[in-house]
Amino acid sequence: MATKTNDDADSKMTAVQKAARLLQAIASAEEPKSLADLAEQAEMPKPSVHRLLLQLEDVGFVQRDLSGRGYTVGASWLRLSVDALVAQARQPIVRGIMQKLVDRVKESCNLSVLQNHEVLYLERVECDWPLRMQLQSGSRVPIHATASGKLLIAQMSEKNRRALLNSIHREKFTDTTIVDLDEMEEECRLIRKNDLSMNKEEYHRGLIGVSVPLRRSDNTVIATLSIHAPSFRMSVETALSYAPLLKESAKEIVAELGL
Repeated sequence: MATKTNDDADSKMTAVQKAARLLQAIASAEEPKSLADLAEQAEMPKPSVHRLLLQLEDVGFVQRDLSGRGYTVGASWLRLSVDALVAQARQPIVRGIMQKLVDRVKESCNLSVLQNHEVLYLERVECDWPLRMQLQSGSRVPIHATASGKLLIAQMSEKNRRALLNSIHREKFTDTTIVDLDEMEEECRLIRKNDLSMNKEEYHRGLIGVSVPLRRSDNTVIATLSIHAPSFRMSVETALSYAPLLKESAKEIVAELGL
């Protein structure tokens, strides 16, 4: 009976609608899903799902995991997703929200996502201080030594986080850089508890930062909003005091991005 219902629903959907439903099922999964799991979650017959997966795999929108039985997000889809976020992040109204934040805290601000084991700056607004760390949009920074990177990996399952951290070179940039996996687990626990992340001179000596999440309507963290400054100009306590303002700006950006 369930198969018949799925067949009936399948016949009423366009090819684009079927692909969109399947991609959503893949994107929402914490781990690669099998053909049977995807068919059940997308409420589509297995033959239809198998045919779509082959087509999506051919264009790089999905890929199989190492076992060959699970499906996950492909490289082409990742590039398209980031390109779409970049295009939206650079809209004048989003940059205007970030500029308003910079005007209030007097320090640089950036909007970031996780891509290819690094943090990618989608957009950045610089402060007016002559002494500042200058990074342009499109710059990449390490995930384990930045406030935004730690916040993003804190949202993963412990299994996926450890796999990711084990796949990169965890360089110890300063004496406060966290490279031990157990220590990073504790850091991630605190990040989830406080819903923000701090960089206490972990990437560059004398530079601190604070980062807050941008959450989609389903509460999924898809990006971060951060400020950073030289420690002689902004203390950790002062940086933390800006967290409510950062979260307010993050909500405004999420609304403008239609998330």
